[in-house]
Amino acid sequence: MKQYHEINFVRSVLILLVILVHIVYFGELYPAVKAGILGFMMPSFLVVTGYLVNIEKTFKEFSLYLFRIFVPYLIMVVGFSVLSAFLPVRDGIVEITVSVLLEKVFVSSIGPYWFLYVMMGCGICYYLSFKILPIGKHVAVRLIAFAGLLYLASLVVPLMTVKIVMYYFVGAALRQLKLEYSSVFSPTVLGGFCLFALLFLTNDRDWGSILVVLTVIEFLAFSNWVHRFLSPRLSDYADWIGMNTLPIYLFHPIFTMVGKFYLPFFAWDSTGICFTILTLLLAVCGSLLIAWLLDKTNLSNVFGRKKFFRAAR
Repeated sequence: MKQYHEINFVRSVLILLVILVHIVYFGELYPAVKAGILGFMMPSFLVVTGYLVNIEKTFKEFSLYLFRIFVPYLIMVVGFSVLSAFLPVRDGIVEITVSVLLEKVFVSSIGPYWFLYVMMGCGICYYLSFKILPIGKHVAVRLIAFAGLLYLASLVVPLMTVKIVMYYFVGAALRQLKLEYSSVFSPTVLGGFCLFALLFLTNDRDWGSILVVLTVIEFLAFSNWVHRFLSPRLSDYADWIGMNTLPIYLFHPIFTMVGKFYLPFFAWDSTGICFTILTLLLAVCGSLLIAWLLDKTNLSNVFGRKKFFRAAR
């Protein structure tokens, strides 16, 4: 697959923002900033994900792609759910039963893992529309079918609301229409002003609002603009992190929770910045270390994968 350095950069930024908003102490100190980030972060991630998903695969190959998402999703949702019975976790469970765990895995999910659930659901609708349904080869017809399947899914799957899946659809549509990512999201500094407005000047953070849609577009364009000024070394780091967002996404909650135990040592820093930076570093490095250990011990196979690490090309 073609390597998009701009996309790797925006993925690296987005995964750092994911960790940031999951640092409870940061959210308590800067609630407006956290709310603003939540307004555009995951919609942007969904656009990029939809754009990157490759459906030019056989049924067996695409099923394997879904399997490699579902297995780590299953492990982490079950593990996180069990942990939530003993620790204060939002939307946690109060009793550990098979029915409760099945509900978490197949209906409501838990923690940040809803995103993987939506990835799989959208991916199934995407593949059905373009590779399975006998509706001809015209892209417009297949996009309409894809939109229709997503809408039907939104009626029965609580996590796949129209406001969520529409961003995945946009990314996939751009790819099917053969539009270059860097052309659609043409680098511009103006995107920074939209981000500022969403963060500090408005409370309109509904994913279905025009402001959020525009902010997502401008964020991606602004990220492309920033990428132009990266040094070769920073660009390489961004490629590396961007290519390895999955293990970071899977394992970072371990380190954001652990942060609660060393937070008292940062009582001297009323801004919380030092604590936040340390937690970000630990979450990224710790998650990648777990992935490396799983690869080295061949335990990645337990997660349905030959290895977690992907090398930037």
